[in-house]
Amino acid sequence: MDQGIYTAAAGARAMEENLALVSHNLANAGTSGFKKDALAFEQYIRLLDTTPLASGQYQRVPVDVLAESPFIDTTPGPLRETANPLDLAVTGEGFFVVNTLDGERYTRAGAFQLSMEGVLVNAHGDPVQGEGGDLPLGGGTVSVETDGTVVLDGRVVDVLRVVDIPPEALIRGGDGMFAVQEGFVPAPVEALSVRQGSLELSNVEPIREMVGLITTQRAYEAFQKVIKSFSDTYSLSIRNVGVLA
Repeated sequence: MDQGIYTAAAGARAMEENLALVSHNLANAGTSGFKKDALAFEQYIRLLDTTPLASGQYQRVPVDVLAESPFIDTTPGPLRETANPLDLAVTGEGFFVVNTLDGERYTRAGAFQLSMEGVLVNAHGDPVQGEGGDLPLGGGTVSVETDGTVVLDGRVVDVLRVVDIPPEALIRGGDGMFAVQEGFVPAPVEALSVRQGSLELSNVEPIREMVGLITTQRAYEAFQKVIKSFSDTYSLSIRNVGVLA
């Protein structure tokens, strides 16, 4: 069978993967701290035996279009002021650390609140971590300085743990949180910058993603048409085998 149909099928499959990814990004365009996924595409090239060919003629043939593993785009999202003293945003690099039942997880979603025990937690009740562990903040006025220092009624309680994690070490979890690759130990952010009373929004740009969605759909349809053309050609050839002009 002609290599072309395999190449077209590989392209269609890559577009399917990209379509699912773009749809997921769009669904989280309004999720605070969300980091979008992206795909890189690679063309697999097969070298030919060029002995019988003229110089420069048909030296390489594209075989497959491959979608590499998705990667997480950690570009910061825009900030929105809320005036809520428990809403925090990292304005540079870094992730807040929260303690979950599955161990430490990392997030850019800083919509925090106080638990019934007066401990700073995220929306799911997981304690936000300072350098000394949980942050007890009940019953007072809370302020957070730009360097992450947490102050309660003028008394320093602790310093927020904010760690630096490269995109390739992140593993996406649910609820805007991330785990890290096995064996990777996150390091503290050296130049920490935290803004109190603000939230980081999703870094998804809806218009750009919609354009990508339309482009992906059109590419997928084009690959389908190529596959159908090959299929029709094969069918016609089979029907006409042995027929003389």
